[in-house]
Amino acid sequence: MHQLRWASILVLAVMTLVFMKTQPARAHPHVWVDYAIEARFDASGLKGFQHRWTFDEMFSSQIMEMFDRDGDGVFSAQEIEEVRQGAFEYLSEYDYFIQIKINGAPFHVATVTDFRATIQGHQVVYEFFVPCPVPAKNAPQTVHLLVADMEYFVDLGLKPNGVAISGDTHLSVSTTFQSSEAFSFWGGAWEPRHLTVTFQSAS
Repeated sequence: MHQLRWASILVLAVMTLVFMKTQPARAHPHVWVDYAIEARFDASGLKGFQHRWTFDEMFSSQIMEMFDRDGDGVFSAQEIEEVRQGAFEYLSEYDYFIQIKINGAPFHVATVTDFRATIQGHQVVYEFFVPCPVPAKNAPQTVHLLVADMEYFVDLGLKPNGVAISGDTHLSVSTTFQSSEAFSFWGGAWEPRHLTVTFQSAS
């Protein structure tokens, strides 16, 4: 119990340093993430987005030191839950660095499900699902998804070939990853690249 208490204190200290939002003058990356996204569908339409985040080795080593307490290179079910509580769930305050618009209207990322953390070589990988149900219609439905830390303490970049689609058998689906006016900041000075998914019922 004493070790767990100290681990929690260390996590809070590290996260405060890494993700501190109160000093914009220091806004430069402390953590680097390569991410991939899978848009998941069923016959009724979009179900949501599966995310896979691979962290840089330095940050990964901190997470492993704090949570892989037996040092076996594998997160147990209990350790995964501790990672979720101590080094992931606080991102809910920032919508998990995810912004979504459905047909132009903002969609608040209130929760994520199926969180999993693994150790792969020298890197920690988070996997989780973002529910975003959008029924398919005869007319095209458009969903924009941006993954970004607006204060740039975390640099999130899409992996090569990092966009996938599943379950779209009964739908017509297309995707792009590019800039658009859907996400435009600071008077248009920054229009970040993001995922756009357009779909409709197959004719």
